[in-house]
Amino acid sequence: MKNKVLTIVFLILVFGIALLQIVIPDKVYSKSEKRMLSKLSEFSFENFYSGKFTSSVEDYISDQFVGRDGFVTAKTMMSILMQKKDSGGVYFAKDGYLIEIHKNVKESQYKKNLAHIEEFAKKMKELRQDRRVTLLPVPSASWTLRDKLPRFAANVNQKALIDLAKEYDIDVLDITDALYDKKNEYIYYKTDHHWTSYGAYLGYVEYMKHVGKKPRSLSDFTKETLCTNFRGTTYSKVNLFFAPFDEIDAYYMDLFYKVSYNSDTYVTDSIYERSYLEGKDQYAVFLNSNQELTHIEGNGTGSILILKDSYANCFAQFLPEEYKDIYLIDLRFYTGSVEEFVEENDIDEILFLYNVPNLAEDKNVIRCTK
Repeated sequence: MKNKVLTIVFLILVFGIALLQIVIPDKVYSKSEKRMLSKLSEFSFENFYSGKFTSSVEDYISDQFVGRDGFVTAKTMMSILMQKKDSGGVYFAKDGYLIEIHKNVKESQYKKNLAHIEEFAKKMKELRQDRRVTLLPVPSASWTLRDKLPRFAANVNQKALIDLAKEYDIDVLDITDALYDKKNEYIYYKTDHHWTSYGAYLGYVEYMKHVGKKPRSLSDFTKETLCTNFRGTTYSKVNLFFAPFDEIDAYYMDLFYKVSYNSDTYVTDSIYERSYLEGKDQYAVFLNSNQELTHIEGNGTGSILILKDSYANCFAQFLPEEYKDIYLIDLRFYTGSVEEFVEENDIDEILFLYNVPNLAEDKNVIRCTK
Protein backbone atom coordinates (compact mmCIF):
# COMPACT_ATOMS: atom_id res chain seq x y z
CA MET A 1 0.00 0.00 0.00
CA LYS A 2 2.83 2.40 0.95
CA ASN A 3 4.60 1.75 -2.37
CA LYS A 4 1.37 2.46 -4.29
CA VAL A 5 0.94 5.83 -2.52
CA LEU A 6 4.54 6.81 -3.27
CA THR A 7 4.07 5.80 -6.90
CA ILE A 8 0.87 7.85 -7.21
CA VAL A 9 2.53 10.91 -5.61
CA PHE A 10 5.53 10.55 -7.91
CA LEU A 11 3.31 10.31 -11.00
CA ILE A 12 1.28 13.34 -9.90
CA LEU A 13 4.49 15.34 -9.49
CA VAL A 14 5.88 14.25 -12.86
CA PHE A 15 2.69 14.86 -14.84
CA GLY A 16 1.88 18.00 -12.83
CA ILE A 17 5.23 19.55 -13.66
CA ALA A 18 4.90 18.47 -17.29
CA LEU A 19 1.45 20.10 -17.48
CA LEU A 20 2.71 23.31 -15.90
CA GLN A 21 5.61 23.29 -18.36
CA ILE A 22 3.08 23.25 -21.23
CA VAL A 23 0.62 25.76 -19.76
CA ILE A 24 3.01 28.39 -18.37
CA PRO A 25 4.45 30.64 -21.12
CA ASP A 26 8.21 30.59 -21.67
CA LYS A 27 10.22 33.33 -20.00
CA VAL A 28 12.22 35.56 -22.30
CA TYR A 29 14.55 37.16 -19.76
CA SER A 30 15.84 36.17 -16.31
CA LYS A 31 15.93 39.22 -14.03
CA SER A 32 17.88 37.32 -11.40
CA GLU A 33 20.57 36.16 -13.85
CA LYS A 34 20.49 39.30 -16.05
CA ARG A 35 20.44 37.32 -19.30
CA MET A 36 18.17 36.16 -22.10
CA LEU A 37 16.82 32.64 -21.62
CA SER A 38 17.08 29.88 -24.19
CA LYS A 39 14.37 29.20 -26.73
CA LEU A 40 13.66 25.93 -28.50
CA SER A 41 15.24 25.78 -31.95
CA GLU A 42 13.01 25.01 -34.91
CA PHE A 43 13.13 21.30 -35.69
CA SER A 44 14.69 20.18 -38.93
CA PHE A 45 16.51 17.00 -39.93
CA GLU A 46 19.65 19.06 -40.51
CA ASN A 47 19.51 20.49 -36.96
CA PHE A 48 18.68 17.06 -35.55
CA TYR A 49 21.58 15.24 -37.20
CA SER A 50 24.05 18.04 -36.44
CA GLY A 51 23.12 17.90 -32.76
CA LYS A 52 22.00 21.55 -32.73
CA PHE A 53 18.38 20.66 -31.96
CA THR A 54 19.30 18.26 -29.14
CA SER A 55 21.60 20.89 -27.62
CA SER A 56 18.86 23.51 -27.81
CA VAL A 57 16.44 21.14 -26.05
CA GLU A 58 18.90 20.70 -23.17
CA ASP A 59 19.42 24.47 -22.86
CA TYR A 60 15.67 25.07 -23.14
CA ILE A 61 14.78 22.61 -20.38
CA SER A 62 17.53 24.00 -18.15
CA ASP A 63 16.34 27.59 -18.60
CA GLN A 64 12.56 27.12 -18.74
CA PHE A 65 12.11 24.41 -16.08
CA VAL A 66 9.23 25.28 -13.71
CA GLY A 67 10.50 26.25 -10.25
CA ARG A 68 14.03 26.52 -11.61
CA ASP A 69 15.25 29.01 -8.98
CA GLY A 70 14.22 26.70 -6.17
CA PHE A 71 16.01 23.77 -7.78
CA VAL A 72 19.14 25.93 -8.19
CA THR A 73 19.08 26.68 -4.47
CA ALA A 74 18.56 22.99 -3.63
CA LYS A 75 21.44 21.99 -5.92
CA THR A 76 23.72 24.57 -4.30
CA MET A 77 22.85 23.42 -0.78
CA MET A 78 23.48 19.82 -1.80
CA SER A 79 26.90 20.81 -3.17
CA ILE A 80 27.77 22.54 0.09
CA LEU A 81 26.62 19.56 2.17
CA MET A 82 28.75 17.29 -0.01
CA GLN A 83 31.67 19.67 0.63
CA LYS A 84 32.06 20.53 -3.03
CA LYS A 85 34.03 23.66 -3.85
CA ASP A 86 31.70 24.94 -6.54
CA SER A 87 28.22 24.86 -8.02
CA GLY A 88 26.63 26.32 -11.14
CA GLY A 89 29.91 27.66 -12.51
CA VAL A 90 30.76 29.49 -9.28
CA TYR A 91 33.46 28.81 -6.68
CA PHE A 92 32.64 29.08 -2.97
CA ALA A 93 35.64 31.24 -2.09
CA LYS A 94 36.99 32.66 1.16
CA ASP A 95 35.43 35.62 2.96
CA GLY A 96 32.01 35.01 1.45
CA TYR A 97 33.07 35.56 -2.17
CA LEU A 98 31.17 33.79 -4.94
CA ILE A 99 33.67 33.84 -7.80
CA GLU A 100 32.86 32.96 -11.39
CA ILE A 101 34.84 29.96 -12.65
CA HIS A 102 37.22 30.45 -15.57
CA LYS A 103 38.97 27.14 -16.11
CA ASN A 104 39.97 27.94 -19.67
CA VAL A 105 39.21 30.32 -22.51
CA LYS A 106 38.86 30.04 -26.27
CA GLU A 107 42.39 31.04 -27.15
CA SER A 108 41.67 30.91 -30.88
CA GLN A 109 38.89 33.49 -30.49
CA TYR A 110 41.09 35.56 -28.19
CA LYS A 111 43.84 35.70 -30.82
CA LYS A 112 41.31 36.67 -33.48
CA ASN A 113 40.09 39.52 -31.29
CA LEU A 114 43.62 40.73 -30.66
CA ALA A 115 44.26 40.67 -34.41
CA HIS A 116 41.09 42.74 -35.00
CA ILE A 117 42.21 45.31 -32.39
CA GLU A 118 45.68 45.41 -33.94
CA GLU A 119 44.18 46.01 -37.39
CA PHE A 120 41.89 48.73 -36.05
CA ALA A 121 44.70 50.48 -34.15
CA LYS A 122 46.89 50.51 -37.24
CA LYS A 123 44.09 52.07 -39.30
CA MET A 124 43.46 54.73 -36.65
CA LYS A 125 47.14 55.66 -36.62
CA GLU A 126 47.16 55.96 -40.39
CA LEU A 127 44.26 58.40 -40.26
CA ARG A 128 45.77 60.49 -37.45
CA GLN A 129 49.26 59.93 -36.08
CA ASP A 130 48.65 61.47 -32.63
CA ARG A 131 45.52 59.40 -31.97
CA ARG A 132 46.16 56.98 -29.13
CA VAL A 133 44.60 53.50 -29.13
CA THR A 134 44.94 51.48 -25.91
CA LEU A 135 43.81 48.04 -24.82
CA LEU A 136 42.98 47.71 -21.14
CA PRO A 137 42.23 44.03 -20.39
CA VAL A 138 40.92 43.79 -16.84
CA PRO A 139 41.55 40.51 -15.02
CA SER A 140 38.45 39.09 -13.39
CA ALA A 141 38.10 38.23 -9.70
CA SER A 142 39.10 34.62 -10.34
CA TRP A 143 42.63 35.82 -11.17
CA THR A 144 43.13 38.86 -8.93
CA LEU A 145 41.54 37.11 -5.93
CA ARG A 146 43.00 33.69 -6.72
CA ASP A 147 44.30 33.40 -3.15
CA LYS A 148 40.68 33.21 -2.00
CA LEU A 149 39.79 30.28 -4.27
CA PRO A 150 39.44 26.74 -2.88
CA ARG A 151 42.61 24.65 -2.89
CA PHE A 152 43.49 23.15 -6.28
CA ALA A 153 40.74 25.13 -8.02
CA ALA A 154 41.19 25.12 -11.79
CA ASN A 155 41.84 28.68 -12.93
CA VAL A 156 43.03 30.08 -16.26
CA ASN A 157 46.16 32.25 -16.09
CA GLN A 158 44.80 35.63 -17.15
CA LYS A 159 48.19 37.30 -16.71
CA ALA A 160 49.55 34.99 -19.43
CA LEU A 161 46.68 36.04 -21.70
CA ILE A 162 47.50 39.70 -21.12
CA ASP A 163 51.15 39.00 -21.86
CA LEU A 164 50.05 37.32 -25.09
CA ALA A 165 48.30 40.56 -26.11
CA LYS A 166 51.65 42.36 -25.74
CA GLU A 167 53.04 40.24 -28.58
CA TYR A 168 50.72 42.08 -30.96
CA ASP A 169 51.28 45.60 -32.24
CA ILE A 170 48.91 46.97 -29.61
CA ASP A 171 49.43 49.48 -26.80
CA VAL A 172 48.48 47.24 -23.84
CA LEU A 173 47.93 48.64 -20.37
CA ASP A 174 48.58 45.84 -17.86
CA ILE A 175 46.95 46.56 -14.48
CA THR A 176 47.26 43.08 -12.98
CA ASP A 177 49.84 44.16 -10.38
CA ALA A 178 47.94 47.34 -9.48
CA LEU A 179 44.82 45.29 -8.73
CA TYR A 180 46.65 42.44 -7.01
CA ASP A 181 48.32 44.92 -4.65
CA LYS A 182 44.82 45.85 -3.46
CA LYS A 183 43.45 42.31 -3.39
CA ASN A 184 42.44 42.57 0.25
CA GLU A 185 40.35 45.66 -0.35
CA TYR A 186 36.84 45.88 -1.78
CA ILE A 187 37.73 45.90 -5.49
CA TYR A 188 35.35 43.16 -6.69
CA TYR A 189 31.81 42.43 -5.58
CA LYS A 190 31.32 39.31 -3.52
CA THR A 191 28.18 38.23 -5.40
CA ASP A 192 28.77 39.65 -8.88
CA HIS A 193 31.39 39.25 -11.62
CA HIS A 194 32.15 42.99 -11.97
CA TRP A 195 34.77 45.09 -10.27
CA THR A 196 33.48 47.62 -7.76
CA SER A 197 33.68 51.37 -8.26
CA TYR A 198 36.85 51.37 -6.16
CA GLY A 199 38.32 48.68 -8.40
CA ALA A 200 37.40 50.79 -11.42
CA TYR A 201 39.04 53.80 -9.77
CA LEU A 202 42.31 51.86 -9.63
CA GLY A 203 41.94 51.23 -13.36
CA TYR A 204 41.26 54.94 -13.93
CA VAL A 205 44.46 55.88 -12.05
CA GLU A 206 46.56 53.55 -14.19
CA TYR A 207 44.97 54.76 -17.42
CA MET A 208 45.52 58.43 -16.55
CA LYS A 209 49.19 57.76 -15.84
CA HIS A 210 49.43 55.73 -19.03
CA VAL A 211 48.26 58.63 -21.21
CA GLY A 212 50.38 61.19 -19.39
CA LYS A 213 47.70 62.78 -17.21
CA LYS A 214 47.68 63.24 -13.45
CA PRO A 215 44.97 61.08 -11.85
CA ARG A 216 42.77 62.65 -9.22
CA SER A 217 42.90 61.46 -5.65
CA LEU A 218 39.98 59.40 -4.45
CA SER A 219 39.31 62.11 -1.88
CA ASP A 220 38.65 64.56 -4.74
CA PHE A 221 35.44 62.67 -5.46
CA THR A 222 32.22 62.63 -3.49
CA LYS A 223 31.41 59.06 -2.46
CA GLU A 224 27.75 58.06 -2.31
CA THR A 225 26.52 54.60 -1.40
CA LEU A 226 23.71 53.91 -3.85
CA CYS A 227 22.50 50.67 -2.25
CA THR A 228 23.53 48.11 0.35
CA ASN A 229 21.37 45.18 -0.77
CA PHE A 230 23.04 44.23 -4.05
CA ARG A 231 23.30 40.61 -5.11
CA GLY A 232 24.58 40.10 -8.62
CA THR A 233 25.24 37.54 -11.34
CA THR A 234 27.28 35.00 -9.38
CA TYR A 235 24.67 34.97 -6.63
CA SER A 236 21.98 34.30 -9.24
CA LYS A 237 23.84 31.22 -10.44
CA VAL A 238 23.66 29.60 -7.01
CA ASN A 239 20.74 31.32 -5.21
CA LEU A 240 22.57 30.91 -1.93
CA PHE A 241 20.15 32.46 0.56
CA PHE A 242 22.80 33.23 3.19
CA ALA A 243 25.22 34.89 0.75
CA PRO A 244 26.33 38.39 1.78
CA PHE A 245 24.91 41.59 0.36
CA ASP A 246 27.16 43.94 -1.58
CA GLU A 247 27.02 47.70 -1.67
CA ILE A 248 27.24 49.81 -4.80
CA ASP A 249 29.11 53.08 -4.47
CA ALA A 250 29.23 56.08 -6.78
CA TYR A 251 32.13 58.52 -7.05
CA TYR A 252 31.62 61.90 -8.67
CA MET A 253 32.85 65.49 -8.65
CA ASP A 254 29.66 66.86 -10.18
CA LEU A 255 26.43 64.90 -9.95
CA PHE A 256 24.97 66.36 -13.13
CA TYR A 257 26.27 65.80 -16.67
CA LYS A 258 24.32 65.56 -19.87
CA VAL A 259 24.16 61.91 -20.90
CA SER A 260 22.54 60.78 -24.13
CA TYR A 261 21.92 57.25 -25.31
CA ASN A 262 21.67 55.87 -28.82
CA SER A 263 21.86 59.14 -30.75
CA ASP A 264 19.64 61.11 -28.34
CA THR A 265 16.92 58.46 -28.18
CA TYR A 266 17.05 59.00 -24.43
CA VAL A 267 18.69 62.02 -22.76
CA THR A 268 19.22 62.51 -19.03
CA ASP A 269 21.31 64.60 -16.64
CA SER A 270 23.17 61.90 -14.72
CA ILE A 271 25.48 58.94 -15.18
CA TYR A 272 23.43 57.11 -12.53
CA GLU A 273 20.09 55.68 -13.64
CA ARG A 274 18.70 55.28 -10.13
CA SER A 275 15.46 53.53 -11.10
CA TYR A 276 17.47 50.30 -11.42
CA LEU A 277 18.22 50.38 -7.69
CA GLU A 278 14.66 49.22 -7.01
CA GLY A 279 14.95 46.19 -9.29
CA LYS A 280 17.06 43.06 -9.69
CA ASP A 281 19.72 44.45 -12.04
CA GLN A 282 21.14 47.10 -9.71
CA TYR A 283 24.56 47.26 -11.40
CA ALA A 284 22.68 48.75 -14.37
CA VAL A 285 22.52 51.99 -12.34
CA PHE A 286 25.79 52.80 -14.10
CA LEU A 287 25.00 54.31 -17.50
CA ASN A 288 21.61 52.68 -17.92
CA SER A 289 23.00 49.15 -18.37
CA ASN A 290 24.60 48.20 -21.70
CA GLN A 291 23.61 50.58 -24.48
CA GLU A 292 24.61 50.66 -28.12
CA LEU A 293 26.02 54.20 -27.95
CA THR A 294 26.44 56.51 -24.97
CA HIS A 295 27.68 60.11 -24.92
CA ILE A 296 28.65 61.96 -21.75
CA GLU A 297 29.34 65.68 -21.98
CA GLY A 298 32.09 66.43 -19.48
CA ASN A 299 33.98 69.46 -18.18
CA GLY A 300 37.46 68.46 -19.32
CA THR A 301 39.27 68.69 -22.64
CA GLY A 302 39.52 66.42 -25.65
CA SER A 303 37.53 63.32 -26.44
CA ILE A 304 37.71 59.61 -25.73
CA LEU A 305 35.88 56.65 -27.23
CA ILE A 306 35.60 53.48 -25.13
CA LEU A 307 34.87 50.23 -26.96
CA LYS A 308 33.67 48.11 -24.12
CA ASP A 309 31.88 45.48 -22.14
CA SER A 310 30.03 46.20 -18.89
CA TYR A 311 33.27 46.66 -16.91
CA ALA A 312 33.50 50.11 -18.50
CA ASN A 313 30.13 51.25 -17.15
CA CYS A 314 31.36 52.14 -13.67
CA PHE A 315 34.84 53.11 -14.97
CA ALA A 316 33.31 55.96 -16.98
CA GLN A 317 32.10 57.81 -13.87
CA PHE A 318 35.69 58.99 -13.24
CA LEU A 319 36.15 60.62 -16.65
CA PRO A 320 33.79 63.65 -16.99
CA GLU A 321 36.26 66.05 -15.38
CA GLU A 322 39.06 64.74 -17.63
CA TYR A 323 37.38 64.95 -21.05
CA LYS A 324 34.92 67.19 -22.83
CA ASP A 325 33.31 64.27 -24.65
CA ILE A 326 33.20 60.64 -23.49
CA TYR A 327 31.69 58.15 -25.92
CA LEU A 328 31.05 54.49 -25.21
CA ILE A 329 30.21 51.93 -27.89
CA ASP A 330 29.15 48.37 -27.12
CA LEU A 331 30.07 46.31 -30.16
CA ARG A 332 27.51 43.67 -29.23
CA PHE A 333 24.80 46.12 -30.27
CA TYR A 334 26.44 48.82 -32.41
CA THR A 335 25.89 48.24 -36.14
CA GLY A 336 27.49 51.38 -37.56
CA SER A 337 31.05 51.90 -38.76
CA VAL A 338 33.38 52.62 -35.83
CA GLU A 339 35.93 54.13 -38.20
CA GLU A 340 33.37 56.58 -39.55
CA PHE A 341 32.25 57.45 -36.03
CA VAL A 342 35.84 58.20 -34.99
CA GLU A 343 36.39 60.43 -38.01
CA GLU A 344 33.07 62.25 -37.75
CA ASN A 345 33.68 63.08 -34.06
CA ASP A 346 37.45 63.62 -34.40
CA ILE A 347 38.17 61.33 -31.44
CA ASP A 348 41.49 61.92 -29.65
CA GLU A 349 41.81 58.69 -27.64
CA ILE A 350 40.36 55.22 -28.10
CA LEU A 351 40.26 52.70 -25.28
CA PHE A 352 39.28 49.04 -25.54
CA LEU A 353 38.14 48.09 -22.03
CA TYR A 354 37.08 44.47 -21.50
CA ASN A 355 37.46 41.94 -18.74
CA VAL A 356 39.87 39.27 -19.92
CA PRO A 357 37.53 36.22 -20.12
CA ASN A 358 34.97 38.25 -22.05
CA LEU A 359 37.62 39.53 -24.45
CA ALA A 360 38.48 35.90 -25.15
CA GLU A 361 34.84 34.95 -25.82
CA ASP A 362 33.25 37.96 -27.53
CA LYS A 363 32.73 37.39 -31.26
CA ASN A 364 31.64 40.99 -31.86
CA VAL A 365 35.08 42.61 -31.56
CA ILE A 366 35.48 42.15 -35.33
CA ARG A 367 32.89 44.90 -35.79
CA CYS A 368 35.48 47.53 -34.94
CA THR A 369 37.11 46.82 -38.31
CA LYS A 370 33.93 46.93 -40.39
